[in-house]
Amino acid sequence: MLDLTRPPPDRPASAARRAKNERGNAVTPTSTAAQSRVALYQPSQRPTLRTGEWMTTSYGRCRVKGKLGQRHADVIDTIMYHAEKRRMASGGLELLVDPARVRRMLSDSGYSHEQLWVLLDECMAAIIEIRTPKMRAMGHLIDSVIESKMTRPNPLNGGTGTRAMWQVRLGAAYVMLLKDDLRLYYNPAPIARLKCGISQAVARHILSHSAEPRGGWHVDTLIEAVAGTLASKGMRNARLRLKEDVAGLLELGVVLDGSRVRRCVPQPPDEASQPPKGVPQPPDSVPQPPDSVPQPPDSVPQPPDF
Repeated sequence: MLDLTRPPPDRPASAARRAKNERGNAVTPTSTAAQSRVALYQPSQRPTLRTGEWMTTSYGRCRVKGKLGQRHADVIDTIMYHAEKRRMASGGLELLVDPARVRRMLSDSGYSHEQLWVLLDECMAAIIEIRTPKMRAMGHLIDSVIESKMTRPNPLNGGTGTRAMWQVRLGAAYVMLLKDDLRLYYNPAPIARLKCGISQAVARHILSHSAEPRGGWHVDTLIEAVAGTLASKGMRNARLRLKEDVAGLLELGVVLDGSRVRRCVPQPPDEASQPPKGVPQPPDSVPQPPDSVPQPPDSVPQPPDF
């Protein structure tokens, strides 16, 4: 039986993380590490149609037949984060989700109701394959989204109406990831608020690691990890887009430090414009020249007036 109430032994203290998320991650993790490490989702908010080309990274490789970008990752992460109940049915995993909570979180990031359903349709249509040294998964991420018989009061109808819950059936590929991959627990809202897809992909990649390498990550190395080899112009554009999301990345505990990317203490949006905590900063004051320096005397001896 698939047990998602506790993470694998190599992921300690996740109960404390889920407690911090309060209403999120009640029955499932937000995501798994392989999805970001093998670049399953294109580092763009406007992905192109893929026809099964392999994307290879140091962690493994994947291929996608369909459209999967960072907006699709936002939708799936939000569904997983807000799932309230789960059950195994006919070899698959079904989740009970309140669509109002999903729409509320994504609408803060500029999603409309119509866009949400377009993204869900593309998520259900995409076929993926992931291969790593530890696992191999192939199939759909989501098989279906249908209205459940369970309802909730709908305050938009004066408190007298109801709204149907969603019954989301995960695909076999996602169930395999939940079973064999490293599970990740985080709030997807700050990532969904980032302006650029490359920033979202980099943030997800960093969150899949519990610690940073000594000295942090090289910016270009991170970009290549999520986007593959880029021409010089593409690399420059990616660096510029990362800089556009400096404040949003700080909210996630990610700071751009010159040519490096470092982890720091996550900062609320109203504090994101301040220097990040946990990263060395130049001193507030540096020696200044004294306010006064010796000046020539006001009067200089003059020759006598005859």
